[in-house]
Amino acid sequence: MREYNQIKAEERDEIYRLLSLGKTQAEIARSLGRNKSTIGREIKRNWHQMFDEYLPDTAERKAAKRKAKGRKKKYLDRDPDLKSKILEKVQMGWSPDIIAGKLRDGGNGYLTKESIYQHIYSLEGRKQNLRQYLPRAHRIRRKKNGRKHNKGTIPNRVDITLRPQAVNERLEFGHWEGDSVLYKGHSQRLATQVERTTRYLVVLKPKTNKAKERAMLINRCFGKLPQKARETITFDNGLEFADHQHITKNIGTKVYFAKPYSSWQRGSNENVNGILRRYLPRNTAINELTGQQLSAIVKTINNRPRKILNYRTPTEAFTQELTKLESPQ
Repeated sequence: MREYNQIKAEERDEIYRLLSLGKTQAEIARSLGRNKSTIGREIKRNWHQMFDEYLPDTAERKAAKRKAKGRKKKYLDRDPDLKSKILEKVQMGWSPDIIAGKLRDGGNGYLTKESIYQHIYSLEGRKQNLRQYLPRAHRIRRKKNGRKHNKGTIPNRVDITLRPQAVNERLEFGHWEGDSVLYKGHSQRLATQVERTTRYLVVLKPKTNKAKERAMLINRCFGKLPQKARETITFDNGLEFADHQHITKNIGTKVYFAKPYSSWQRGSNENVNGILRRYLPRNTAINELTGQQLSAIVKTINNRPRKILNYRTPTEAFTQELTKLESPQ
């Protein structure tokens, strides 16, 4: 007898043929090298009730449906505690990519971001409106094969793999992550920047998505900071960051780019973007938001104590770091 594995389509054809010849389940099992109970279970589970017989095509469809259903249950529904933790992170604004990455670090290597996305867009997830917490949500899932990336259009793009290890390990102050948060059918946007060690948020309000304007806004804002408070910034691969060389040239800040579709590499930025979405949902008319209103929201976020900062606020942590830079050594 062969070791157990799932019944294959050609075996289902043979089961149908042998049943038609009047063979018993024991004879079919011997012919296929299977256990008799395996054949009995296959026939019982996939029996066509309307025609009152075993049909291989029907059996194949039923088996595939059960397999798909069981696969979804395996990742989330079979572990209620894990599911609860995942949903808590989703509602905090963490992207599925970040959640899966953190869980892998914690030893839950079987979980993938796709499993989380499938749950968010499942019937249960839609009833809970979980997609509202995604940094970039869509009414339906986009086809993966239809996604194209245009990183080649960013001139002299410097990959994150070239970023110093001290930056990767958050050992130094003055290293930032940057992104765009889109609103109103992607026609309106905010530019968010988060300092990696203090989680301090800076939000800019560009009028367009042009790269020159984005570079100009960043130069104007970050140019006011001491050089050691703006050593590097890591962007995603949006074309609004294509003029990155002018940032480095004008204010000396080195620019790196995360891997495509690897938002966990800018985890601080993605997390704070999720917090920002609670105050400014994606249907907000950003163009009608005054500078004073935006500043008040950013101030509220920066004055929230964070466990990762030993319950200091980002404002307190950022101010302390600036004070160190200004103090004589």
